[in-house]
Amino acid sequence: MKRTIMDRIYELSSKLSISSFNSSGSGGEIKFAIFDYEPQDELRIRKEIDKISRNNKTIKVFDLYDMMIEVIKDESYFDNIIEMETEFPKDVMLSQVFQPLLALEQEDNPIISKFKERVADDGKSIVLIIGVGKAYPIIRSHTVLNNLHSVFRNNPVVMLYPGTYEHDTLRLFDKLDDDNYYRAFNLVKRSK
Repeated sequence: MKRTIMDRIYELSSKLSISSFNSSGSGGEIKFAIFDYEPQDELRIRKEIDKISRNNKTIKVFDLYDMMIEVIKDESYFDNIIEMETEFPKDVMLSQVFQPLLALEQEDNPIISKFKERVADDGKSIVLIIGVGKAYPIIRSHTVLNNLHSVFRNNPVVMLYPGTYEHDTLRLFDKLDDDNYYRAFNLVKRSK
């Protein structure tokens, strides 16, 4: 039986504790999880996650889209990119501007550096990643998760994913195959 989004959010909220991740029997394995949801529930998810994170100080929220904009502004390319977007096709912008600037395929890229700067890997925080849909196709979720394995060995990492994660496959917006990702578990099932 399919569960409502509010039922799943309630369960998500109860699982977003350090003790919940420590008692999950992971046996020292990396604690990476994905909470997938119907893309049309995006606004509800944003609202509820804002409430949950305000009431739970162990949660450190990272919005991939906001981080991307921050990196672009830090490098003083923001105005140039806005201009270039009107002149160049999206694929050229992606391959010639965004990929080199953000260097996402490199392990120590500016996005991953922001994670390192903002939260210590001391096992006392839950890293919650949002903004996956807003950042696509510039930032790919599987690339971020793969790179975070070397950053967070003690802190649990939870990615909120607008699409489906099943059988180790990420399907963004339930339409686009993002990629396979094998090292996370599905935090809250969609069906009972």
